[in-house]
Amino acid sequence: MNYKEPKENLLKEGLIKRCPLDYKAISSLIKRAYVDLKTAKRNLEQDEECAFNYAYNGMLRCGLALMFSEGFRPDIKDKHLTIVRFASSILGGEFKKLINDYNFMRRKRNRFIYEPEAPCSLKEAKDAIKTSGEFITKVSKLIREKMPQKDFNF
Repeated sequence: MNYKEPKENLLKEGLIKRCPLDYKAISSLIKRAYVDLKTAKRNLEQDEECAFNYAYNGMLRCGLALMFSEGFRPDIKDKHLTIVRFASSILGGEFKKLINDYNFMRRKRNRFIYEPEAPCSLKEAKDAIKTSGEFITKVSKLIREKMPQKDFNF
């Protein structure tokens, strides 16, 4: 993964496009990311794959909120990977491990869909919840700092 990849590269590749800031959408996505994280925790003991998926969904929604806060949205192809790459461009090398873990989760979740026999251990689900919590906390803080004039309720 190329950390601090310029957004212009993603634009040139046709992976992102500009969009107007939508504070309501940003807030809704972050709120839902926190709900997904709680749901992941609630499902951990009953269904590891479900917990993993909800943890991933929380990160996906939060990454999308980050894109919206920068005035961008993913275009048609490779949306999930585009959100990971965009988050990497904003968060940079300082959060290399967090971004690598997010990208691992993206690939693992994809395996669940196309390889239904792919296992998900309790440890993987717990790690996914931890990673998701860190990512959501970091991105939420970043958005609040970037837009102090907005009174986000998340």
